[in-house]
Amino acid sequence: MVWDPTVYTLVGVAAAGLFFFIGFAGWKHRSEPAAKAFLGLITALGGWVFCYAVGLGFTTLDAQLVWQRSGLAVGGLVPSLWFLFAIQYTNRDEWLTGPVRALLITDPLVFGLLTLTNPVHGLVWADATLVVEGSLHAVEFAFGPAYLLHLLFTYVVTPIGFGLLALAVVRSTLYRTQAGLLVVGAVPPLIANAAFTLGIEPGGPPSIDYTAFAFIITAPCFGLALFRFDLLERVPVARRRIIADADDGFVVLDEDELVVTANPTADRLLGGAVEGHPIGEQFPTDEFDLDGIEGTTLTAVVEGQQRVYDVTHSTLSDYHDRIVGYVLRFRDVTDRHTYEQRLKVANRVLRHDLRNRMNVITGWADELAKDESEDIRTAGQRITTTADELIELGEQVRLLVETADYVGQTTEVVDLGAHVTPLVERFRDANPSVTIETDLVAGTTVRVPHAKLLTVSVQTLLENAITHNDTDRPHVHVTVDPASGSDDYTRLRVADNGPGIPDSELEALRREEETPLKHGSGLGLWLAHWTVTAAGGTISFEENEPRGSVVILGLRPGE
Repeated sequence: MVWDPTVYTLVGVAAAGLFFFIGFAGWKHRSEPAAKAFLGLITALGGWVFCYAVGLGFTTLDAQLVWQRSGLAVGGLVPSLWFLFAIQYTNRDEWLTGPVRALLITDPLVFGLLTLTNPVHGLVWADATLVVEGSLHAVEFAFGPAYLLHLLFTYVVTPIGFGLLALAVVRSTLYRTQAGLLVVGAVPPLIANAAFTLGIEPGGPPSIDYTAFAFIITAPCFGLALFRFDLLERVPVARRRIIADADDGFVVLDEDELVVTANPTADRLLGGAVEGHPIGEQFPTDEFDLDGIEGTTLTAVVEGQQRVYDVTHSTLSDYHDRIVGYVLRFRDVTDRHTYEQRLKVANRVLRHDLRNRMNVITGWADELAKDESEDIRTAGQRITTTADELIELGEQVRLLVETADYVGQTTEVVDLGAHVTPLVERFRDANPSVTIETDLVAGTTVRVPHAKLLTVSVQTLLENAITHNDTDRPHVHVTVDPASGSDDYTRLRVADNGPGIPDSELEALRREEETPLKHGSGLGLWLAHWTVTAAGGTISFEENEPRGSVVILGLRPGE
């Protein structure tokens, strides 16, 4: 037994090496949809080509038959794996019924066993002879019924898989290059195998199955699909599975704004299957524009319920940064929309209806305060005080609703000293009996979603420090400690000499909830808490010495 490799051996081994390299490199993506079938196909192709190429290097019939049997057994897996990969790649898993699965397993298993045991029964080939031409030695077979049945199976499932991929080339702009490379890579071995089966000699040495050598074209095509075009990272089935079960609606468009695919949620909210239709048909506008619908809302009746969706879109680009499609997202914001509507109605009621009625009550209370009876005058004053407190509470709710609109917006940089100083001056003018001192570092900046959030926070703290102060000489001290290397926050401190903040209010803030038994006396500290935390900051509390409290706002520096 002499092994004398020829150029055919070297070409075949090179093709096998490429397949093994592709399989090794693609192993890290084995968890992706369709990846296992693809990696199995690549490995089987490599094994088939390798066995056939090595076998051609031997000069005796028995030695060649050992490798030929191994190559045919391994190659018998290729049709099933090719069909399975095409099915999974194009997301047609419903085709994999029980009988189909059984056939895909039975054919390669039975054919492989019969091939390896052929010397016993001769069902795969009845006769084999060694043909010599120059230095080339090749086996010529007289194939038997088992091989012909396997060939029939091959020429049923292989064209189907080929057709599915070709259809993907035609229909999908997003995945056209991927699928196109798979089709181009599959054509040469398909033609070569058909020629070998039909006994067509291409002009080279007789008895050579050029299928194995045609894979020298297949390997680079598959390699490009994997490495250059992210085959196992962007297969269509992956895209479908990611969005199929999403609560939000997703629509994938090609560059002509034709719907490539849509998940069930999108189909339901758009009134039916939209795949293959221009997306503009789904919107009641004369001229559909993707940029024009960005940030809009869509109201639709879905499964008998009215739902509200935010509409956004993103662009899909290829490796040349050319636009190849778009993704529309319909985000279900029904709960948020309902909440905002009710909050705005409540805000309007508090701002207008409550204020108007409380003004009426205040007017009548003022009349009572003019009465000759001291008890009636006292009652009128209490009514007036309570009415003013309720009016202030309505104002705080208004601020709460307004500042909620700024949460989640892009941040802006604010000069803390320049922003707080005018606010302090207004409080000094309005409260001449209160001493308000400041120690603000010039040029200290902080980052907030909106300057109004900072205004509301500081204003609320100053109001609390002044309104609830029970001393004869109220004193408030506002200081700023810029962020340092060991501290990520710039800290604004508001200290007073009042009675301190009740433990019940501090506990409610720490728990971040109001309860029937433990609740704050108003919205003041809650406003400060919400506006500062919405700005990415913190709020904390300390006791002042010898009396009072210190509220500390931790704000992100503006650098």
